Amino acid sequence: MSPVVHGPPRARPSWDQWGLTIATAVSTRADCTRRLVGAVMMSPDHRVLGTGYNGYPPGQPGCLTDGACPRGRLTYDEHPTGTDYVGTDTGRCEAIHAEENVVMEVAREKRAGATVYCTDEPCFNCFRVLAGSGVARVVWPDGERSFG
Repeated sequence: MSPVVHGPPRARPSWDQWGLTIATAVSTRADCTRRLVGAVMMSPDHRVLGTGYNGYPPGQPGCLTDGACPRGRLTYDEHPTGTDYVGTDTGRCEAIHAEENVVMEVAREKRAGATVYCTDEPCFNCFRVLAGSGVARVVWPDGERSFG
């Protein structure tokens, strides 16, 4: 049975809007106390290939669920948003980013020409991962970047 639409006709979202909406839903599974990030990869014909969110590797205790993240125990005054966090002694983040997770989820041969939709602008390292993964484009709420 199809859902019934009541009221005036609505405009369908663009593919980019739709992808960002899915990424937002995926972000609700993120296991971080500081930031919830979601990503979805879509094929050139707009099929969902995979999803990813930020969190510890499977089977390891996470920040939100277990308080295991050193960065998550710090206040924003102690470690402000936007500061480096990979490999630092204090405030290091041991989670895998949403963009990294979605790349690991989708086989290389399926990534060619794909678009990744993210709830936030990727960090420098995630841009590198995406550029080398075979995806053609990444889109976030305030921007986008094409590769190759």
